Amino acid sequence: MQESAVADVNNYTKKPRCYIPKRAIVTFLGFLGIINVYAMRVNLSVAMVAMVNSTEEKIKNITYVEECPNLLNDEGIIVSQTMKGEQYNWDAKTQGMVMSSFFYAYFVTVLTGGYLAKRFGAKLMFGGGIGVTSVLTLLTPVAVRWGIVPFIIVRALEGIGEGLTYPAINTMISSWAPKLERSRISSCVFSGASIGTVVSLSASGWLCSSELFGGWPSAFYIFGIIGCIWCIFWVIFIYETPDVHPTISEEELMLIYESEENQISHKELHIPWKKIFLSVPIWGVLFGHIGSYFGLAILMTEFPSYLNSILHFSVEASGLITGLPNVFEAVGGMMSSYVADRLIESKRLSVTAVRKIFNSIAMIGSGVCLLAITASGCEPTLIIVLYSILLYVNGFKYSGYNVTHVDMCPPLAGVLYGMTNCIASMGGIVVPNMVGAFTADGVTMANWNKVFYVTAGVYIITAIIYDVFASAELQQWDSEKETEKEKNCAEAKS
Repeated sequence: MQESAVADVNNYTKKPRCYIPKRAIVTFLGFLGIINVYAMRVNLSVAMVAMVNSTEEKIKNITYVEECPNLLNDEGIIVSQTMKGEQYNWDAKTQGMVMSSFFYAYFVTVLTGGYLAKRFGAKLMFGGGIGVTSVLTLLTPVAVRWGIVPFIIVRALEGIGEGLTYPAINTMISSWAPKLERSRISSCVFSGASIGTVVSLSASGWLCSSELFGGWPSAFYIFGIIGCIWCIFWVIFIYETPDVHPTISEEELMLIYESEENQISHKELHIPWKKIFLSVPIWGVLFGHIGSYFGLAILMTEFPSYLNSILHFSVEASGLITGLPNVFEAVGGMMSSYVADRLIESKRLSVTAVRKIFNSIAMIGSGVCLLAITASGCEPTLIIVLYSILLYVNGFKYSGYNVTHVDMCPPLAGVLYGMTNCIASMGGIVVPNMVGAFTADGVTMANWNKVFYVTAGVYIITAIIYDVFASAELQQWDSEKETEKEKNCAEAKS
């Protein structure tokens, strides 16, 4: 925040009768941006099925018949819808290289995204990250036709673009969210991940099988175009911080800057790395992030395979079933965030207590649901119900660890999130290898239950570590800057 941000509030416009809060516009476009992020990330998981020249041998694999044979049709095979578009003879190793290529350079910008957002602006980094990914998504069908290496390069570059988005939007939230609205604004923005997954998995399956839109290439063209259109609105309507917005009202500006931590300059580049790495609360938040990401990797990338190989859903149905319950996660996130903010506002519980309660519900609840799935046998309806409940309670994380970075130090929220997200994202590499190791001797229910046991254990253990060590209180890491901070706060209050 500039030094005169609050002192010169008289320079800002009075709130008109039909005034739309500027933070609501930031929240809405941030929500749509995260939808784009996840839509362009997961569309390949469905498109890959249409791109590969599969054979009936894969469908009739004996390991499919061994488990839950009563769920197969009379011919003992899984019926799959015909996919449209050019197909390629890629083996499993090649497909694995393509699917994992997104993470090849993803860690670089995830780690540095928070710093870059502080240095060059969160608006530029978030919008630019999605813009670059959108253009690369449009180019994906061309890269595929050029060969597997260009395809992998384009996918890796997409990872670089998307790596900027999460740290940048956290920095933006820290600038625009009043203290008593952080849970709601954070939940609304990040619930776009759930909606984006639903939209992408559902729409991509339909687009890949549609002759009208040309098959699988349309799954990249449509989402790429939508992302480019979103960028135009982001550039026009979004400003870096409230104090530089030309039409923000005096009332809204005062609301945003009423808490002292929101008055600290968001352009200050001093980052006390040593104190951050030695901070016990940060390690608690890190473990919370690790547990959540590990579970997400299982649910989003591996659960469709479980539905296909054990419960014998078609590939299209597996994507749809995996995607649709994500609506429950968005609903759970928004409902819990309202309750969390009300609890914080009432001062009945500390901010830290609220974060730990909601994070525990999310992660321990998810672990319990996974254990219940292992005990459900060949009951697809029950398993889908449990999966939906799992995602609903998982939405509580948006009022848990996910917003703790902002609570701890608003000016460094993007840096902190980038650091924990970088480490947690390594679960994207660990999870496929773990599942492969457990199912190496057969795709059986017993082996898949081992996957779910480990995931439930990770959920519960990391939740306990977060509860013991994390803190949502404002951290005083930068003692050398305390005098300057107090001066800024005093000037703001005047």
